[in-house]
Amino acid sequence: MIGLALTPGFMRQYRALAKADQQLCDAAVEALPAAFGHPHRHAGLGLRALRRGVYECRASQAVRIGFTRHGETLLLHTVGNHDTIRTWLRNSL
Repeated sequence: MIGLALTPGFMRQYRALAKADQQLCDAAVEALPAAFGHPHRHAGLGLRALRRGVYECRASQAVRIGFTRHGETLLLHTVGNHDTIRTWLRNSL
């Protein structure tokens, strides 16, 4: 089964979210390992590849999670709006 790991930057951004957005993010993160690699399961997550090995999923219409895959581990890097994901792609990868 695929595991999860969280970067310090992800945790910092997560703590800055509103409580309601944190709850939506929790649900998405919980569903992510089981849904990854199974297209019919991840329809509600809006999971998609941004680049080779780089992905995003939606916690809500406004909140997205950016992550990379490293073998059997999904490393969650960033959480925020669309612009947060774009900035992460531009500056970190």
